[in-house]
Amino acid sequence: HPLHRPRPCLAFFCNSSVSATQKHHPSPAMSIPALRSFPAVYGVKSTARLVRHHSRLGGGLRASSGAVNGEVGLRNRSRKKEDAVKKEKDRGLEPLYDDGFGGVTVKDYFAAARALCKDDGGPPRWFSPVECGQPAVEDAPLLLFLPGTDGVGMGLILHHKSLGKAFEVRCLHIPVNDRTPFEGLLQIVEKSIQYEHDLSPNRPIYLVGDSFGGCLALAAAARNPHIDLVLLLVNPATSFAKTPLQPILPLLEAMPSDLHVTVPYLLSFVMADPLKMAMVSIENNLSPPETLQKLSESLTSLLPLLSQLADIIPRDALLWKLKLLKSGAAYANSRLHAVQAEVLFLASGKDNLLPSGEEADRLFKGLKNCRVRYFKENGHTLLL
Repeated sequence: HPLHRPRPCLAFFCNSSVSATQKHHPSPAMSIPALRSFPAVYGVKSTARLVRHHSRLGGGLRASSGAVNGEVGLRNRSRKKEDAVKKEKDRGLEPLYDDGFGGVTVKDYFAAARALCKDDGGPPRWFSPVECGQPAVEDAPLLLFLPGTDGVGMGLILHHKSLGKAFEVRCLHIPVNDRTPFEGLLQIVEKSIQYEHDLSPNRPIYLVGDSFGGCLALAAAARNPHIDLVLLLVNPATSFAKTPLQPILPLLEAMPSDLHVTVPYLLSFVMADPLKMAMVSIENNLSPPETLQKLSESLTSLLPLLSQLADIIPRDALLWKLKLLKSGAAYANSRLHAVQAEVLFLASGKDNLLPSGEEADRLFKGLKNCRVRYFKENGHTLLL
């Protein structure tokens, strides 16, 4: 439908092709994360197809053996494809469509954030989302989600079910009143990475860093070049010094507490597109009148939730988060030269919080093993 825009699905791990909006480092020695150790569970490509596709990219197209044998070969390939799909389905790896038409929406994020933002006095900690369940593959890779500025750790909520099929998923939760500095948060991430590496040295570890979490992911990779890490950076905050919000940051610091209730509405339009969020749960095959009706209902229920951002990130917490962003960006940028890990940068073209497009170009040139994929119609909160 014309109102729908492409949404990012975390099938990027399973896609070895390079689209018109994707860059890759020219180094021929670069290994492709998609071919490492797990099948496609997101409805993009099966592992067998990925291997064949990658072989074609490296060795060129092979000539047909002839018209007669070609028809037989086509039938054989069709049977093999059907067998591969059936095998994946039998293992519980059937395609899961977490690309905006599933049962989880941004409203579920707000519900989870409300529950997790209550201050329990505890330190930052890891949790495993219940929706992820048990991986359907043996020796599933570990995926650590490093959250954005909110610190809640539920930024992958639209993808929990599908990611849980192929990964052991853990998310970092930073309590709203926690004041652990960037170096302290980095130590928590680093200790977990080192512990898991000691347990299983051959098991790859994936770090999904969203905004502020991207700074944590890069810093952890720079400090542990000997560990097999794969980084997925989603509009990382390494470009925070160039944020368009710089002129109003002093105003936020001077704003009286009774006016803080207006900040969530400002941030919601800066960080995301409420219209796009409202479209998440709307089916794609509806008629225009039905789509408009569903959109109206979705927006009506979504907009009141934006005021809850004031509870998720109260004034004092917001000011602390801004300091964390500044220190985290400076720390990560000073150590980019030491990053040896494979990196996939997901950049939004309509990010009003950070110049993510420019930052993608900068890191693509500055990192040793980096690929970039652009989403021209998306805002800062790419995963929601």
